Amino acid sequence: MSLASFAPISTTGRTLSEEQLAQYNRDGYIIVRGLLDSEEIGKMKALHARAEVLSQERGESFKLNGAHYDVEALPPGHPQGKAVALRKIQEVFKSEQDYVDVMSSEKVLDIVADLIGDDIYYHSSKLMCKPAHGGRRKPWHQDWAYWQEMNTNQVTMWCAIDPSTRENGCIQAIPGSHKRGYVEHSHQEDYMIDEFGIENEHIVFAEMQPGDALFFSVLTLHASDPNNSDKNRLSSIIDFDSQPPPEGHGYGSQTPFER
Repeated sequence: MSLASFAPISTTGRTLSEEQLAQYNRDGYIIVRGLLDSEEIGKMKALHARAEVLSQERGESFKLNGAHYDVEALPPGHPQGKAVALRKIQEVFKSEQDYVDVMSSEKVLDIVADLIGDDIYYHSSKLMCKPAHGGRRKPWHQDWAYWQEMNTNQVTMWCAIDPSTRENGCIQAIPGSHKRGYVEHSHQEDYMIDEFGIENEHIVFAEMQPGDALFFSVLTLHASDPNNSDKNRLSSIIDFDSQPPPEGHGYGSQTPFER
């Protein structure tokens, strides 16, 4: 196990309650219900619709304005009647101003400040499109495993744009797992931990409605099942850091958010 560890945060916040902050310290995550309003959700759906049109026109993955649009083939006879689907937009923050406006708004950054402090830097982002009848599984992992040369005082905001349910592959988390520090990962089905005995863990299914936001430590173990339902599961993932990335690093921004 690495020396990477979670530093408890203050239980006095400006936006989050004492109970919410205590839960974050204890469990490594909190859900803020109804954080995004209907207009903001509509902007994210419209963004996805535009990107899906581009994906159907191009028929393969492509880059646009610094973002990577990951397009995957669907099996023949797929119920949606399409040959390909947009799986995700990696670094969507760099290509879509609506995304920037919604996902780094004052109300979002106020919550982030309660969790990692007043100095907030952009780290990375995705618009995740887990399509009906085909969205794949994401094995158990910690976000920090992907960028271990950076500090651990970071937080991920996972926001539901569509309803996120057990049927369509909602996020699962293991409460308190952030206190274990870094758990060794390896390349298996994905970059992931050894899942032997995972079924014996206390696993929470974070079912959410559009606009709900899950904030979790980059050391919190989490996963999601495939989407075998007939409902798409659109979501946003954005990571915030308390420090700028090392010079020349592939992630993040050297400039803090203005607040």
